[in-house]
Amino acid sequence: MDLWGGKVVGGRGRAGEVAGRAVLFVPLEGIWELHDLPWDCPDDECNDSYWEDDQSTLDVTNGWDVDWVDSSQLRSFIAEHFGGLNADELARLL
Repeated sequence: MDLWGGKVVGGRGRAGEVAGRAVLFVPLEGIWELHDLPWDCPDDECNDSYWEDDQSTLDVTNGWDVDWVDSSQLRSFIAEHFGGLNADELARLL
């Protein structure tokens, strides 16, 4: 299905299980790796999970009402909220 054009996406969840959390979806082979952690506590423990590249994942994420970060701001978003990840490495997937 190639959700989000097969590119890294991130933002702030406003509803559901990710409300008030920074979320980052990273494409892997046929699946998406989701990183999420509290928006105001980027040093807190990050939750990681894996999601299929299908309509059911899109349905769930639409329910989260994510305020997606513009791709031009994504590198700084990753550095600010997901310091344990290599923003420059992920930039190749933007």
